[in-house]
Amino acid sequence: MKKMTTGIAAVAAMVCECGFAALGQLDVQGMIDAAPKGGTVRIEPGEWEAKPFHLKSDMTLEVAKGATVYASTNLDDYAAAEGQRYFIGAIDATNATITGGGVFDGRGFAFKEKKLSDGASQPQCLPVMMRFRRCRNLRLEGFTYRQGGAWGCHLCNCDGVTVRGLTCFNHSNRTNDGIDIESSNVLIEDCDIDADDDAIVLKSETDVDFPVTNVVIRNCRLASSCNAFKFGTGSYNAFRDVLLEDCEFVPPKGNFVRGIRPADSGEWTLTGIAGMALEVCDGGSMENVTIRNVTVRGYLTPVFIRLERRHAPRGGRETYLRNVLIENVRGRAESPIASSITGVPGLRPRDITLRNCDFTFPGGGTAADAAMPVSECET
Repeated sequence: MKKMTTGIAAVAAMVCECGFAALGQLDVQGMIDAAPKGGTVRIEPGEWEAKPFHLKSDMTLEVAKGATVYASTNLDDYAAAEGQRYFIGAIDATNATITGGGVFDGRGFAFKEKKLSDGASQPQCLPVMMRFRRCRNLRLEGFTYRQGGAWGCHLCNCDGVTVRGLTCFNHSNRTNDGIDIESSNVLIEDCDIDADDDAIVLKSETDVDFPVTNVVIRNCRLASSCNAFKFGTGSYNAFRDVLLEDCEFVPPKGNFVRGIRPADSGEWTLTGIAGMALEVCDGGSMENVTIRNVTVRGYLTPVFIRLERRHAPRGGRETYLRNVLIENVRGRAESPIASSITGVPGLRPRDITLRNCDFTFPGGGTAADAAMPVSECET
């Protein structure tokens, strides 16, 4: 495994240092609108405040090393585009690029999470840090993004995305995923993602008619208070042909961390939930997934695989979870919870292979624990 270098510790130390009193005002959207086709818009070093902006086709946005762009904290500045507020984004853009060694800061602490009547978080009420919808040949490379109001980077209905060398620290609200993938032909490599919610997650819920296919994730360092690498739980369509390799799953450094308290200590051990969570819950499907050459530490359990029927398949589709290979994984659990591969009556995962895996658990269970009935929990 290639050695990962990380700026997360430095990012975590910096996020609260600026008092924002002397920020320059930057009209990024005006700069983009004035740029010629095929041109580059450069954000110079300095500390800037900007309102939300969106990219256009055939352009490059370069945020220079030494530049930090802080998002507006006025929620009225965030007009919803196709039902979602975002700080940085694009819709129907082709050949758009964001690059450079600078920083985007969403100042997510300024926004409060809203809750639905059932208590679930509603990230649509908060500004997503970056959202790209129906884009083609999108490239994101080299910069840092941190402290969004909700999800960090949402790739929705895109075709052809390269994400390379990004650093993410997203711990201002509990809906702070790192990267959400609802796209196809995606490459993510050499990234350092530390998120309060899932670090990298494949979903199928924004557009239930869009299958998520051909995704490669490699040489990344993933940290999460939830799951380092996850499919679902939103899973209405297909996940197909996905490879994750040569990655590290490590404990988060964020503020909303979950954890377990050892019996002999008053100190919390900071943990995520699962190193990898492969879930099909909403009538969708998953097949041809390979996860290999991974180390896992700082999670309650290394592997969680689940096929259930929270929602029925749509339009006569078949729901299944099959043909998964997990190999060369070393994992240490922070709890007695076993790794698991489970279905429900009539829905069984199949063709699941674990090869050359070494999982270590703390043990300490009793005969009474072993005899405890496990409920089916179909939905």
